[in-house]
Amino acid sequence: MSEAMIDQLLIRAAAAEAAHKWIEAVALYEVALARSPDHVAAMLGAAQACREGGDHARAVIFLARADRTEPGRADVALALGEALAATSRLTEAAAAFERARAARPLDAAVAARLGAARLAAGDASGAVEVFEAALRLDPAEPRARRDIGAALAAAGRPLDAIAAFRRLGDAAPRADRAAALCAVGDMAGGFAELDALAGAALPPWAARLPAWGGRPLDGPLLVVAAADPLDLLALAPALPLARSLVAELVLSVPKPFARLAASLAGVDRVVTDETPAAAAVPLAGLPHRLGLTAGSFVPHGPLLVPEPALADRWSARLGLGKGKPVVGLAWSNGLDPADLAPLAGLDDLRFVALERLPASTIARASGAASGWEVTGTPVRIEHPGPDFEAGVDARVDGAALIARLDAVIAVDGLPLRLAGALGRPGVALLPPVAGWIWGMDGERSPRFPSLSLLRRAAEGSFRAVLPRAVRLVRDALRR
Repeated sequence: MSEAMIDQLLIRAAAAEAAHKWIEAVALYEVALARSPDHVAAMLGAAQACREGGDHARAVIFLARADRTEPGRADVALALGEALAATSRLTEAAAAFERARAARPLDAAVAARLGAARLAAGDASGAVEVFEAALRLDPAEPRARRDIGAALAAAGRPLDAIAAFRRLGDAAPRADRAAALCAVGDMAGGFAELDALAGAALPPWAARLPAWGGRPLDGPLLVVAAADPLDLLALAPALPLARSLVAELVLSVPKPFARLAASLAGVDRVVTDETPAAAAVPLAGLPHRLGLTAGSFVPHGPLLVPEPALADRWSARLGLGKGKPVVGLAWSNGLDPADLAPLAGLDDLRFVALERLPASTIARASGAASGWEVTGTPVRIEHPGPDFEAGVDARVDGAALIARLDAVIAVDGLPLRLAGALGRPGVALLPPVAGWIWGMDGERSPRFPSLSLLRRAAEGSFRAVLPRAVRLVRDALRR
């Protein structure tokens, strides 16, 4: 096919794109590529049409082909990075932006895009490095100015993050700035930011109610929780304090968490739909409205009570309270199963998984009390069975089981925070820079005082801290 005919196909494809006929446009580009397999412009056009039509995964295929055909092109690497990021292939996206930066080393915008990709992929320190380079090239580069504060906060440099936020001059509340303020002990500033963010996200029916300012209230107070159960448990210490000031505390939560939330201290009633009340407040706004500080935002006992019947059920299923102490494990949020190797050979302890796992990763086992165990791990881990956490009520099974365990070892996630809310002894396995509720350093958090905190090294794995986690558990069991 002649070059003129190829050009005609590309013109027709562009016209189809202009008319939002994405499938037709991709088909025309593919015809052109069938006749001219190395036509990079057709690959880029096809990728763009795919992305416009929402098919980012297919766009990656065209862009990867273009990248192989003409390596070193910054525009191709940039487009590939964007498509990879849109499909959550964050590490590969960062690598593509690295290639774009190598082709355009003096382009501040390209460096900033690489920084954003590194931050999304979890490489906060690498993101800071690139953002700083972008700002040296262009102090006004908008993405670098906007995101370097978040990267500094995630890299464990909250003071530098706060300074970066101030230089940005944006008064709009930000979750990352709130976390940085809390991390350096400015709870008043951090809680104020959280309050503003949560208040803006209230459902319209709740926003129409009078706003509660933290003063005594004769009628019912509606507290609206967001959809993240981790936040629900992190902010739960504020509920009993608010309850002491109002006639009734009504907690509004998404339906999957209603049953669990009903057992939280300070809650009189749980609702999942619109309900009348004398005033309303977002859960994340309670610490600010109550004027809480780091010292006052602490629980004065367990925050959660498990359902007795469920606790009895899982205790009987797993034979808890008989023989060896039983330690619950939760590892799927940052801990590779291979890192559990230091737990192998510990004959004085039993281990039980605290998570609902895919059917392919659990198997029947005659030696396990429940009849089930986890496959593919270097240590024997029993599992409660395929019906664990299988209902519509999120985590009521997990809370009931954790309440009867001797201890817990877990990465940060819902099982760990359930253990803290239940007041169970255990060890929190944390990244080098953890969320504000855990604090920047130290081996205890006042928010979850029953848990010991262990942080992995910046370049290490959790495997190195697991032997110490076991020692801490044994110490707790002896007490």
